[in-house]
Amino acid sequence: FGFFRHSTAISMPGSSNENLLAMRCAISTPSMDSLFRRHSHMGPVSSVTHHLDEGQSQGHLKSHTSVPSAVDSLHRPLHPRSHRRRPDIGQASLAGNRYGSSNQDYCVVQELYASGEIPLGGQQCYIISIQDGHGILGDKSAVHAGKALARHIFSGLLRNKHLIRMEQQDVFDELEAAFKKANKAANSVYDNPPRTVNYISHGGKMATYELATHEDGMQVYKEQGKKAEKMLECGCTCTAAVIQGSCVYLADVGDSAAVLGYKDELQKCRGETVTVKHNGRNQIEAARIRSDHADMTRLLEDGYIQATAGPWAGYELSVTRALGHKNLEAYGVVAKPHVAMLKLEQKHTCLVLASDGVWDVMQPDEVVHMVMECCDKGQSASAAAQALVQHAVQLGMSSRQQQDNTSAVVVFF
Repeated sequence: FGFFRHSTAISMPGSSNENLLAMRCAISTPSMDSLFRRHSHMGPVSSVTHHLDEGQSQGHLKSHTSVPSAVDSLHRPLHPRSHRRRPDIGQASLAGNRYGSSNQDYCVVQELYASGEIPLGGQQCYIISIQDGHGILGDKSAVHAGKALARHIFSGLLRNKHLIRMEQQDVFDELEAAFKKANKAANSVYDNPPRTVNYISHGGKMATYELATHEDGMQVYKEQGKKAEKMLECGCTCTAAVIQGSCVYLADVGDSAAVLGYKDELQKCRGETVTVKHNGRNQIEAARIRSDHADMTRLLEDGYIQATAGPWAGYELSVTRALGHKNLEAYGVVAKPHVAMLKLEQKHTCLVLASDGVWDVMQPDEVVHMVMECCDKGQSASAAAQALVQHAVQLGMSSRQQQDNTSAVVVFF
């Protein structure tokens, strides 16, 4: 889904946007037993700290009909933006039509503390993530990764702590540990793949595929009654945020993104991308691939990477960092995230995490302007997220006759 090279596109004349709905999310208060209920230009950020390693870069990136949801929003403020201590958080997801009714995006919104558990003098802490699954079992990779990441943070070193008082490196390390757990969970999909799966065919329609094994041991899915095959290769992007009071930590791999909204000197809505896009157009990522994997991987002009040797020769991928994709680690695909910390100021209005279904058709300023219009009208973050993804789907279908899976989590401060 925006990840593997795919030349087949389908349109669904006469299909309403409501019929394209495929909600996949988890919104919950802290009981882990019920955590994952599924339902299917820019100004500078005033205080942002990025943790960079080899292969990561810092800087700017280029980048209403209500949809029913399980929970309207995590919190509905009494008046828009009147209570910055308790953010209003909502999410929404639509399948689009590029891959029929399949939606491989997965969202998590989770409170860290139950009522009465918040440390003395502290505040509620929120765990948010968006996973965009890719490949024939990408939906499972996204769900496994999203659950594992939230579980690690929920029970890990950030509990009973004040984020603002912690050493940044300690939080960065904990987020990287959470991504390692999420990567392991995404790769666990390979251990027991289903015998049959429904997935988009080369003809643009949903088809049933059966698991098979080649003589060389490579597992593939063969379309029933046809010779078409799809390799068993899957994973997902991940953009995550941990929010407590005025402190926000971010971590990401892939091409989903987070944008921080603020008002400029003229009180206009602006959006600042505060995550990093990992693909071949990222100069430092390109340098990493050339340095460590030039014998097996080629960088293409559009940012894709292409395997040039071994059993995956000819395979193309649109990102250089992701969760899962264990077959592509030898070609330079890694799971270590870009991590950053920022402190909110009075001018900051919202944070939007979204899959590439949003960012492919809208700019950060446009996204912030749209969701803040909803806020100024007294609408909840959930309503704003629903309006955003619906608008993005409509944009994609009207301009390109097709639209990717599209998901967003909106946070009003």
